[in-house]
Amino acid sequence: MTQQPDPPAARARRRLTARPAGPSALAVAGLAAALLASLTSLTSLACTASPPAGRVIRSAAGPRAAATAQTAARRDAARHGPARLTRTGSIARAPYYLALARLGSGATIRRTATGRLIARVPPPAGTELVAVAAAGPGRAFLLAAQPARPDNSPIRFYRLALRAGGRPGPLRLTRIPALTVGIRHQCRTQLAGLAVTPDGRTAAVSTLSNCANGTAGPSRIEIVSLATGRVLHVVRPGKDYPLWLSWTARGALAYEWGQGVWWIPGAAAPGPRIPRPRPLIPAGAGAGGFTGPGGPSMISPDGSVVIATIGRGNSLAVAGFSARTGRFLRMIIAPAGNPTWYCGPLWVGAHGRHLLAACGDRTEVSLDAGRLTRLASPWRLPGYPVPGPPVIAW
Repeated sequence: MTQQPDPPAARARRRLTARPAGPSALAVAGLAAALLASLTSLTSLACTASPPAGRVIRSAAGPRAAATAQTAARRDAARHGPARLTRTGSIARAPYYLALARLGSGATIRRTATGRLIARVPPPAGTELVAVAAAGPGRAFLLAAQPARPDNSPIRFYRLALRAGGRPGPLRLTRIPALTVGIRHQCRTQLAGLAVTPDGRTAAVSTLSNCANGTAGPSRIEIVSLATGRVLHVVRPGKDYPLWLSWTARGALAYEWGQGVWWIPGAAAPGPRIPRPRPLIPAGAGAGGFTGPGGPSMISPDGSVVIATIGRGNSLAVAGFSARTGRFLRMIIAPAGNPTWYCGPLWVGAHGRHLLAACGDRTEVSLDAGRLTRLASPWRLPGYPVPGPPVIAW
């Protein structure tokens, strides 16, 4: 895989990781990670209904709200010791994760509680694994494999199911149509996003393009049936990067767009037409000068909460927003100054009360019933190219 092209200069703040060391290397390091469980105080502010089609309301929260949240988070982290890993928290709900290591070396399956290696998954012969997404119930994953020489070559999609103890079954080729990437009309097209509905029936595959003049080119989102491979819908959002795809249980697709979060209600519907994309969380939403709720972002499966990265200058943080109103709810992870590695949500439970997230370097914390604690040992999670598809999934 060639090195991911940098985004246009206007999106410089979007760089969330160090640049990969070489054109075919993807850094693997001890990522600063946070386990946030039982976010009752966050979801109690958000309606459990799916967002309406009406106008998005900007946040009315100010600097004092953000400062209070940051102070409380730091105070709780110092007060409470190592987190207790209960049977009902996020670790029990998402006990294993699959991460892509260096390109060409396949994937690894690890335990969420400890980061311990369970197994390695080699890529299909002559290919490199370039993206992964959770593929519904039963601890299954959807992986994208690209030939080692990627220009104008097809990306194919495989399904992997975990057996008892997190051991991997065989990689099985899906019926999703192959995706051709490479240079076309002086623009380089590449895979941008990959996500599967919570029921495991429908996939969303997005592409972006970077053109010779340094601007974003046309983009595309395909909605595909996993069972038949039939393309249900093709969405052409425009010239930007449709990244960080996530689904609700009712089939609404959310994604980053223009430093905000957009969504397509009913995107998984089999009918001939679906609603046009519309804003869900505006780029100006946030608190304390932290805005741009795009970057890594996820909507909870019940459609009530959006967890997103927000930024101010070289600092990034993770915050929660109401999907119904677009309002800022609270700062989940206090700002980290110029974090080297990934900053954002990694996994969100059904109602948003349980989630995994990360921000910063080796500063893992747990939020359980409103109480913040620091975890003992770092996970072994990959860095992300910018822009690029997801390389870790639960």
